Amino acid sequence: MILVYILLLLSVLLNLLFFIFDVMPYLAPALEKRFKKQTSIGVNTIEIEKRVVNASLATIQRKKSIMTWSAENLYLTLQSIHRHRASVGREFKNYNYPRAYLMYGISTYLIKSGDEARLNELKHYFDKHYIFNTGQPRFHVNKVDQAIFGIVAIHLFTVYEENKYRVFANSIFDFIHANYSKNKIVLYRENTMNELNDTIGMIVPFLVKYYQFAGNQLALEIARNQLSFFIEHGTDRETYLPSHGIHTITRIKVGSSNWGRGIGWYFIGLKDFHEVSGEFEAQYLGLCNTVRKLKNKEGLWDQFPGSDDTFDASSTTLIIYSLPQKEYNSEKLLKQLSKYISKEGFILQTSGDTERPNLYSRAFGKSELSQGVLLLILSKYKHEVR
Repeated sequence: MILVYILLLLSVLLNLLFFIFDVMPYLAPALEKRFKKQTSIGVNTIEIEKRVVNASLATIQRKKSIMTWSAENLYLTLQSIHRHRASVGREFKNYNYPRAYLMYGISTYLIKSGDEARLNELKHYFDKHYIFNTGQPRFHVNKVDQAIFGIVAIHLFTVYEENKYRVFANSIFDFIHANYSKNKIVLYRENTMNELNDTIGMIVPFLVKYYQFAGNQLALEIARNQLSFFIEHGTDRETYLPSHGIHTITRIKVGSSNWGRGIGWYFIGLKDFHEVSGEFEAQYLGLCNTVRKLKNKEGLWDQFPGSDDTFDASSTTLIIYSLPQKEYNSEKLLKQLSKYISKEGFILQTSGDTERPNLYSRAFGKSELSQGVLLLILSKYKHEVR
């Protein structure tokens, strides 16, 4: 009988562990999405905006990234099956595009708001975790995902005029330039089989900002060539939609042509470049027209617009930010999104990181990326305080 009780206890414990580590990670986001009382519905838009800002500032203080990087990281069973795969380490997550876009959004919003006190807090955090006093980055600059940190440094330089931020931005540009000089375009990863539209959303906004900051014509040339390559080989001639990637040898389009975040990556780079140069007008206006037709019933965008009904905060925020400013205002935007913004101020429902073209995450959760881009959108509708 003792053996039976021991086996029964072990069975209960194993089932409890399975429920906690495999069932709950799946149920939690679904429950968070379903129960509207957890969101900001019914809250006035001024208060929602305050909560979004507060949640964003609290998020950068977290040691652990809130982005869903892989469904395998959520479930104990999948972790056991895929033990041979290298895990995404904390350093990779903290020096990557979600955290970069969050800090980009925060710095933009605080500067536009004239919020000197909280900008000082951001400066202190950036100085402590991302930059040495010499201006060299505290991390190894080796991924295009890190380029947006250069915009944060430029923003801090414009306010504080400390040379270390200029040195930091130069380091980011030097990495991009070296990649470009070697490959004639900036590759997403060294020796990659496929060039991805992610690269455009990660480097072109920085290159445009760096051009405006340093007067560096080469930065604008690199951005132009990056977009030209993708327009020629990776976009549809009628809809102007970008495929996720281009095979570097055959120039064949690969991956989804309606992956929402991928559309956003391409769109944000195209928008920033078009605004400063006036070039690629047909492509920009054509894509604007197409994405308007791909809205879902809520007037927002899904993970795969046109073929999916699962709202994706990253698709939606990137696309809205890239559309002409006149199409939205902060009140209209926050009313539309309120059912997807938690009471704490986090925008929900961002699809997890993509492993490769045609292998897209079906896990959803909070993300620094969507939080940061939402702040960029709100910044567009604030009058700059000097």
